[in-house]
Amino acid sequence: MLFNSYDFLFTFLPVTLLLYFLCNRKRLRIYILLASSYIFYSYWNYRFLPLLVFSTGLDFYIGKLLFQHKDKNKRRIFLFISLLSNLGLLAFFKYANFTIENINMISEIFGGKALGLYEIVLPVGISFYTFQSMSYTIDLYRKNSKPYNDFPLFASYVSLFPQLIAGPIIRHSDLVDQIESASSNRVSLDYLSKGLYLFILGLAKKILLADRIALAIDPVIANIKIATTLEAWACALGYTFQLYFDFSGYSDMAIGLGLLLGLKFPQNFNSPYKAYSITDFWRRWHMTLSAWLRDYLYISLGGNRKGDFRTYVNLIATMLLGGLWHGAAWTYVLWGGLHGSVLAIERRLRFDRRPSQKGIFTLRCVITFIIVVFGWVVFRSENVEMAITWFGRMFSINGGLKLVHFSARTRDRYAAALLVSIFITWFSKNNMQILSEFHAPKKKALYSAVLFFVVIMFLGADSPFLYFQF
Repeated sequence: MLFNSYDFLFTFLPVTLLLYFLCNRKRLRIYILLASSYIFYSYWNYRFLPLLVFSTGLDFYIGKLLFQHKDKNKRRIFLFISLLSNLGLLAFFKYANFTIENINMISEIFGGKALGLYEIVLPVGISFYTFQSMSYTIDLYRKNSKPYNDFPLFASYVSLFPQLIAGPIIRHSDLVDQIESASSNRVSLDYLSKGLYLFILGLAKKILLADRIALAIDPVIANIKIATTLEAWACALGYTFQLYFDFSGYSDMAIGLGLLLGLKFPQNFNSPYKAYSITDFWRRWHMTLSAWLRDYLYISLGGNRKGDFRTYVNLIATMLLGGLWHGAAWTYVLWGGLHGSVLAIERRLRFDRRPSQKGIFTLRCVITFIIVVFGWVVFRSENVEMAITWFGRMFSINGGLKLVHFSARTRDRYAAALLVSIFITWFSKNNMQILSEFHAPKKKALYSAVLFFVVIMFLGADSPFLYFQF
């Protein structure tokens, strides 16, 4: 079920909130939250619901065993079972065919027989809820947390519908107690007004900006071999803003829905295209994933505790795996490798520090943005060959400086959406600033109502969020 669908906006969300608000019993509220989350997930494909329940139940009981046993070897075995089960499922659904395809490619070189591919449907949201559930057992193994005794409460955390499909990735220590507390408290009008306002802003980002840009650039990207130089650059910039407003719009909606339920989710974006380095970019982009990779992967590899060279290796390895997490394709690996390599170079040259001189700061911001755009070209490409072709068109001497493959109507819509996107990206406040300075609720309510009406006018065919595929 999509946030930007009629079923969600006019059926699921109103019914869920009504039941949640009218109920004043703590246990019943938790069950309502859990049931609604499972219905939300099952709406897409009910056959994968047992997979979500299995991951939740496994880590819930593994957590108890990790807490009860003091023997290091037994604790390692319990953690291994959790990691093997979660990562094994993720590897099968996400990387089985990718692995077979690469084996077949090598086998073909030596004249071997090709292996058949599986017919696999990727369970939506598996990358996100797997990370959330695993962080619980890892924290218990590290003795940074205590286990929960309430399975419905823990299951509500893992399956919470606002952030189940595409994040933010929230730690159990940040959310479980909130769910328990919110289920006991009265609904806050302040949270309601802020939540609705932020949800509608996120919906507008998705429908009015990201989707408008996508309609213009997707047909051209599909035929990038014949694109002019200007079109290749227009597509690169367009996708840069499409991805940002699509994903940050989803995060805004998720945070807004959390507030409607009385929950505070962590910030996931902080004006990432204002970054002065790739290091700074990852402090601002998909912040909850960055924190997860840092705390559970980079630090586990040794972090910066084993000398400079090992630090650079750990940075690159973390980003390579972070790239692979996004999908089973070499383009994601290359994208992760690009960011990891730049992170290592910046650390070696001390470019990860904010420059004090304004001119140098501005130059660094421009260079960082260009690197990010180049990275998104690789990220968006379906394969390495397409990425090479796209870059070739961008830097083609005889490529032409006309928008030949954009119709006049499409060109105008793209230009308008891009200009608004640029203005919002560099001159507007982020969502946390908006919430911290939230005032004049009546005025905001009127603004939200008008904006929601405009969005509904553009609500049409299903338009999945880009991060659903990851």
